[in-house]
Amino acid sequence: MYREFETRTSYNYLKQVINSLDEPICILGGWAVFFHANQGFQRAQGRPYLGSRDIDLGFNISKRRDILSKTISVLKNKLRFEPLSFRFVKEVHTETAEEITKGEYVPAHFRFPMYVDLIVDTIPKDFRKTFGFDPIDEPLLKAAFEKGEHTIMKEFKKKLLLPKPELLIAMKINSLPGRDKEHKRIKDICDIFSLAWYTDINVNAIDLSRYVSAKSMKKCIGLIGDEDYAKAAAQLSHDKEEIKRVIGVVFKT
Repeated sequence: MYREFETRTSYNYLKQVINSLDEPICILGGWAVFFHANQGFQRAQGRPYLGSRDIDLGFNISKRRDILSKTISVLKNKLRFEPLSFRFVKEVHTETAEEITKGEYVPAHFRFPMYVDLIVDTIPKDFRKTFGFDPIDEPLLKAAFEKGEHTIMKEFKKKLLLPKPELLIAMKINSLPGRDKEHKRIKDICDIFSLAWYTDINVNAIDLSRYVSAKSMKKCIGLIGDEDYAKAAAQLSHDKEEIKRVIGVVFKT
């Protein structure tokens, strides 16, 4: 799915980002799934769970916008990421693993864009004026920050705040229909299955109706075809029908 260089590079920069920020640091997306599912996955399969290409950070902008301000400053001034819309990016050479400096000529096939995405729970009217860009928002983040629906774990000697597995599944349900790249859709399927299978979730008792509507769940599962399940099965070393069955239980279909 992702090249080993890409996930290794992303993991190394994830460590740099975490070590540079004040704790707790809210991790979303693929790395949040990794931290939840990796122990069980590795115990069962003898290999780490799938990594991520990008780094996703979450912010409770309605309560602590100062944390976002500090994060932006660290990314720009300390870690030398360049702002690009709602993202921060730096390019890394795929052969040397060195950062590509501005103006340096490197052919496109040797460039790996390392993205850090900043995701907020709500977008106040003055956001663009204050921060200079239009962010991604994920309203379900409010449940993690304000209703205690999160897990605190330690990684790289820092406290990380991870939305609980059910909440991450709900976020995946919201994001999967908008995926315009196949690999991202397959990764979402892998993540939904692994959050249900390799964490302490009681999959038969899971109730996502607090987070997403039945209509959203129906739309999401309707977009997943047999070929998608087969490709996810190849990544996870699970039977295609087993993945289909577990996701069906999660979606109550």
